[in-house]
Order: sequence, then C-alpha cells, then structure tokens
Amino acid sequence: MKIAVLYDFGVFLGGGDFVMLNVLEALANVGYEVHLITTYPQGLNKATRFFGKSITKITLHPVKLTYKLMHPYTIALLAKIVKLYPPKHYDLYVVSDDVPLVLAGEKGVVYIHYPHVARIRLKKYISASYRSSLYGKLLWRFHEAFFPLFFVTKSIPEKWLFVANSLVTRKHVAETFNVSVDRVLLLHPPVQSKAIYNTLISSDLEKKNLVVCVGRFEPDKRFMDVLYAFAYLKNKMQNAKLSLIGFKHGEDILRRVIVSLGLEHDVELLVNAKREVLINRLLQAKAFIHPTPHEPFGIAVVEGMAAGAIPIVRIGINGPWLEITQRGRYGIGFNNVKELADAISAVLLSYESFDIKSIINRALQFDEERFRERFLSILRNFISRIASLRVRN
Repeated sequence: MKIAVLYDFGVFLGGGDFVMLNVLEALANVGYEVHLITTYPQGLNKATRFFGKSITKITLHPVKLTYKLMHPYTIALLAKIVKLYPPKHYDLYVVSDDVPLVLAGEKGVVYIHYPHVARIRLKKYISASYRSSLYGKLLWRFHEAFFPLFFVTKSIPEKWLFVANSLVTRKHVAETFNVSVDRVLLLHPPVQSKAIYNTLISSDLEKKNLVVCVGRFEPDKRFMDVLYAFAYLKNKMQNAKLSLIGFKHGEDILRRVIVSLGLEHDVELLVNAKREVLINRLLQAKAFIHPTPHEPFGIAVVEGMAAGAIPIVRIGINGPWLEITQRGRYGIGFNNVKELADAISAVLLSYESFDIKSIINRALQFDEERFRERFLSILRNFISRIASLRVRN
C-alpha cells in the first residue's frame, strides 16, 4: 500500500512532531510504502535529532512553495499540489489535525491534537496572541473566513478516519461535526515513557527540591501562576528551585517578573533547551507542574511522571486532570495560586510518602511502542472496513 504523509516537521519541536515520527516509524516498519511530502525537508532530520529517533525506509518528497504561507495553509497547498500538479496516486493519506478539502474524496487518516475547525467554534481555545491585539484579532477574522475554503468543516468524509488524542478533543470534534463520539476514535499520543524511566533507573542523579514546568512561553500556558506560587513558597522553603523550560515565545515578560519577584537565584529559564537538558531536569525534579487550563492531553506531564516527578495539574476539563492523573489518583490538582503553592510544598516536604511506583506505571501506559501497536491495529481495521464498503458498492 502506498501511503502519503503530509506534514512539516521542525516548525514546532513538540508533541505533534513526536506523534508523526511514530506514525512514520509504525507504517514503514510493517512494510507500507511511505512517502513524506513536506515544504520543510530539513525538518525531519531536525526532529529525529531532537527526539533521538531514527526514521528509515521512507521516501522524502520536498515541495518548494513560491510564496510563504502560515500553518495550516501550507498543508492545504501541499495537498492540492500532490493531487493536481501533476496528479499522483496514493492509496491512503495521513495528515494532522484538519483534512484538506481537496482530499475529502480520498481515503485517509487524520490524527487530531486539537483541530483549527474546533478553535473557530470554541473561542477559549484560540491562542491569546489572536485575542489580545487588534492585529491578532484581524488575523483570526481572516482565518475564520478562509479556513472553510481549504479544509473540511461541515461533515466527516466517509472514507476518512478521525483519531483524537484525548477525551476532550474527541468530544469537541464530534460536536463540531455533529456526529456521535463513536465516529471519532481515541488514541492517546506516544510518549518516550520507557526510555525516560530506563534513564531514571540507570542514572546516579538524585532527586532535589526542584520543580519543573514545561511548555511554550505563551500567556495561555499560565507560567505566571507558577512564578507567583513559587514566590509564595520561597518565604517558607529557602532551598526550593524552579526550572521553566520552553520554546522561545514571550520569555522576556517572564524574565521581568522573575526579577520583580526577587527570584533570580531560584528560577532558571531555559529557552529552546536541548532534549537532554529537559530530561536531566526531570530526573532531578520532585514535582512537575502543568498550569494550563485548556490542555487537550499534555505529553510533558507523562514525561515528568516517567522520571519519577509528582504531577501537579490544574483541575478542569483538560487531559492532565481527567485522563493522565485521573482526577488526582496519580497526582495532585489545584484551582488557584495558593493551592498550587500548597501542593508544591506538600510534594517537596514529603516526596517519599507518594506512591511513586504507581505514578511511573501510569506513565508507562502511554509509551510510544503501545501507540504504534494501537495505531496499526486501528489502521488495519479501517482499511478492512473501506475495502468491504467498496465490495458492497
């Protein structure tokens, strides 16, 4: 079977890239003919180096665009080029988040972290950069107007399989397309749980009174709440340290707040840190904080748990609270800055009293190997169903 994967690696070196790396690996390892079609060919090498993976047995098709487009419109244009100029035949297409309109009549699989089509419907999931300035608001207005011209927005195409990364995403996709949740399959994203845990048990690093928080440095991620909670905590616990790790995006504001709170010697801000640095901090951390209210899943939380850190997550309709920690069964929940500070204090003062083994075992349930096995199983069932439809017709 000839499969085309339309994706640009290396734009954001986050969970989306790791998912698609595992998709490529799963497909290629069982003998599918896999073609990666991308506008950013060097991104694959960038992503494999970052995550320490090796992807072989695929064919890379670089596509040079004559003009620059914002994501996700590069993927829509890629789809059009592949389909029409000149037309190429693939048995199956794989994309991320949204289905290009030009491919609606083809057979395909879309793995959904959180789709743009749902963000248009649910405004609280729009990034703050599009809500806080006139320019951002205008840009989002254009996005709302143009998106339906390039992507599927009204109904799920018959020959497409929709796979969601979390219960939250699954529910919102079903509501957006007005279908039963059964029409959208659930498959949690892959995490390097086993690799991190194996590093933990072979490492000579010891746990410290270190707290780690990971994510893009955007207002929506609520890093400010973490800083205010830590400032409150420092009045009681002088030896506590905080490591904020994320991609370059508004970190100057965080630096100013760190200085204003007098935390320059207690907080490190690691921008665009290497993967090895992130893992090093996780191995030494007793607590991992995830303060984002509207996080569909939260891969970084699982990584922290695999490294033996106690997860402290915001209570609400989000993946870290509902699915990863199962409403506090495998961690601690908080609603506000005071509760967050108290939770950090509880973990640092009595880390050994937590059921760390159960927390690690929970993280191992999301390992990348399990993802690949389930993805292939889902794909085979889908291919069989499509084949039976063709026979009946």
